[in-house]
Amino acid sequence: MKTRFTILSLVLLVAAILAACSPKSAPVDVMADQSEMADEELMASEDDAMMEEPADDSVMATDDAMMSEDDAMKESESDAMMEEEMATTTFVIRIENVSAEGSLTVLAPGAYELNDHPVAFYTTGEADRGQGLEALAEDGDPSVLVDTINHMMTGDMMGGFVADVFNTPVGADAPGVVGAGAAYEYLIEAYPGQYLTFATMFVQSNDWFFAPGPEGLALFDADGNPISGDITDQIFLWNAGTEVDQTPGEGSDQAPRQAGPNTGEAENGLVSLVEGFTDYQILVTIIPQK
Repeated sequence: MKTRFTILSLVLLVAAILAACSPKSAPVDVMADQSEMADEELMASEDDAMMEEPADDSVMATDDAMMSEDDAMKESESDAMMEEEMATTTFVIRIENVSAEGSLTVLAPGAYELNDHPVAFYTTGEADRGQGLEALAEDGDPSVLVDTINHMMTGDMMGGFVADVFNTPVGADAPGVVGAGAAYEYLIEAYPGQYLTFATMFVQSNDWFFAPGPEGLALFDADGNPISGDITDQIFLWNAGTEVDQTPGEGSDQAPRQAGPNTGEAENGLVSLVEGFTDYQILVTIIPQK
């Protein structure tokens, strides 16, 4: 009995040893995971290789050169267009007293403004703006108006803007009025799209002045050509509405006879065309210089 038990124990021991020595197989799901990881590592390796591949310097250089040429051409075309648009023309503005000796027509020093939009020193049907037109129209003093406008125009508004006085008759050595046969002249430099306005006092009045209409004078036509010649039909006689009117050439509060500047009863009226008076003779011309 003891012998049989010993043999059985040996058989079990051998079986246990054989089982322990046999190789074990990995589960199916673990092997699938390992296969997936291998694929991902391969793809990552290929991506890294593509990213690390050096760029073709010659192709990039060619592209850069083409872009530079295009930019240069566009810039050149833009500069040419701007130069064409900004090409300036010099104009001579002449305001002449063509009346007979002893007539009522006498002109005083005036003001002008050049700008990129329609411009005037007044608004028809409204009161004087208080910018200096009153001093020009009543006393023949344009300095207040010019100083005020120059002070107002700042920053981007200064592009193409000029405001100044004209006060010295042609051939004279000092500022003064323009009587029969005399004239004022001044030069402006403008480019297409600009407008001009001016004002000069009708001296034998309380507050009348000559000026273009509220839209000013367009210095170039629709094709960009400078205007030229007689523009008197675009100049009108205006009432500033700041002083009560007296008979032209007779009023004691008019500049030639008043005791001092800013003398006369305030009218508190509106700017309007002078009606019923045509006893004046002026000629206004504009001549572009070649």
